Amino acid sequence: MDIAEYKKIVVALRPTLISIAKRITNNTEDAEDVAQDVCLKIWHRREEFVQYENVEAYCVAMTKNLSIDKIRCRHSVSDEKEICGKADEQRLPDELLEEKDTNAAIRRIIANLPPLQQRILQLKDLEGYETEEIAEITGIAAEAVRNNLSRARKRLREIYLAYHHHKEKKL
Repeated sequence: MDIAEYKKIVVALRPTLISIAKRITNNTEDAEDVAQDVCLKIWHRREEFVQYENVEAYCVAMTKNLSIDKIRCRHSVSDEKEICGKADEQRLPDELLEEKDTNAAIRRIIANLPPLQQRILQLKDLEGYETEEIAEITGIAAEAVRNNLSRARKRLREIYLAYHHHKEKKL
């Protein structure tokens, strides 16, 4: 698939993909993200699409799957907050404040990782997907998933330890 064929097929489908994703996610930003992910995955795997007779159907199926993944992501975060909320009732306010600061620092660190590493870290550590599932979702090889996950965890650990060390020095 060359650039002209990509534009003719996939870029022309983008409004349809956004519409499908929006119906599933009920969120415009998530729908845009899903459509963007689909377009990128198709572009990165464009050589494989010679074998498919109906690229449109493949794009629609991928859009539905990624939209469902977005919904799962939202539910796992709200479930986590609910579980944490129940445990919070039994802890002291200073412990809660310290944990809140730590969680905020970790979120900031993750937000500064490269987008692919952010996504892989989220899928593996927060949502519990297996490496092969992540490879399928992201459209990259399983070995690349493992490498990116390792780099993301290493970078997260390094920055967090530096943050924690700096924080202790202040005290």
